[in-house]
Amino acid sequence: MILRLAIIGFGNVGQELARMLLLKRPWLLRSKGLDIEVVAISTRSKGSLMSESGLDLDRVLMEIGTKGDLKGYPDSHTDLGPLDIISKTVADMVLELTTLDIESGQPATDHITRALGNGMDVVTANKGPIAFAYCELRALARSRGVRFRFEGTVMDGTPVFSLVEKTLPGIQVASIHGILNSTSNFVLSEMTRGKTAQDAIKEAQARGIAEADPSLDIDGWDAAAKITALANVLMDARKTPNDVDRTGVRDVTSKALAAAKANGTKIKLVASATMADGDVRLVVKPVTVGPDSPFWSVDGTSSAITIQTDLMGELTILEKDPALTQTAYAVFSDILHIVESIRSGTL
Repeated sequence: MILRLAIIGFGNVGQELARMLLLKRPWLLRSKGLDIEVVAISTRSKGSLMSESGLDLDRVLMEIGTKGDLKGYPDSHTDLGPLDIISKTVADMVLELTTLDIESGQPATDHITRALGNGMDVVTANKGPIAFAYCELRALARSRGVRFRFEGTVMDGTPVFSLVEKTLPGIQVASIHGILNSTSNFVLSEMTRGKTAQDAIKEAQARGIAEADPSLDIDGWDAAAKITALANVLMDARKTPNDVDRTGVRDVTSKALAAAKANGTKIKLVASATMADGDVRLVVKPVTVGPDSPFWSVDGTSSAITIQTDLMGELTILEKDPALTQTAYAVFSDILHIVESIRSGTL
């Protein structure tokens, strides 16, 4: 089987996925009978490529790594924008890997809508479309008989959505609580150790954890988008990040963290979704946790989620210090899940 991919957004995750596809190609051929070709790559500022045959990923990565763009690949260069590339590509599947727009989830939602509408399977690592338009996108995918997966939108490659979908049939999720933002968790951990907030943020930026503008993380917007995505998928919440009662960590002081430590507790930014009176309430705020909390040992860049269910009780998943590979793996695993669904004739 040959699977042709179009990648919309080719930043760190897209490039790491390309390296993963190269590394795993012999295993895919041997174990899965699967050859994956990338036939289109769309970037916002580095140039875009489209071909009827597979692009040379080694060459693509070399061009990006050494020159910073794709202009040195002229035989496949295109001036088409992402929507036109999706419409004109020979790809079977679109990978939507652009960055989050917290105000609307665009243009990623339009990219996914175009692909699903054209009868293409879609994998995304962009939480925006799941936080703003999940129900509509799910309905469109079902109406077109195609598959739509998004494991990489929350907790990198940790199988949160797949866990519920594949291994917990029939359960109802009553609540979700989680430490979902690595930057804010790292900053609070470093401040607890004595660093200033400014120094902790600079350290996070130096490690590549935080963006040049860390406000989406520090002000709780990233966590809000993630808890909304979780609630929309697992609790049919039909919410957006604007529905979240949100307080970030910007006003958490070193004095407050020191006081918590003296009392044998810690302050963590916790996102929650709770079912009450037929509606789902979404909250992101700093909370105090003690040694009996599942979040007590979730420090640094680690994240964790606790899901309360009706039939399986409480489940907690911990992701320890994730790196870029984990997010790329989420996309890789979603691709393989879709391939298995295609082969079995299921959605």
